[in-house]
Amino acid sequence: MVFYNHLATLVCGVFSGVLVLLWYLFHNVILGGLAVLDVVFIMALPPMFFLTIICFVSQKSADYMHGSHKPSHKPSKKPSKKLSKNIVYTADGRLAE
Repeated sequence: MVFYNHLATLVCGVFSGVLVLLWYLFHNVILGGLAVLDVVFIMALPPMFFLTIICFVSQKSADYMHGSHKPSHKPSKKPSKKLSKNIVYTADGRLAE
């Protein structure tokens, strides 16, 4: 699996992880269970994880639409010479040669 240009997904994911770590540290180690910070982190973490998922899905969609998906195994049809010939008309409606 190849990931192209997932910088936004990576930044959002790392920031989500840092928020989880900070929540654990502030809640259990540093401040000893201050309830006000629980509200802040509960309000910050779900949108951040949602943003991470949305960034990932939108980038996968962009990768697919710009051709980084696997090509189909259908044989390509070669254009016939009849179709590749340009037909040019003059101003009075006659076929130019």
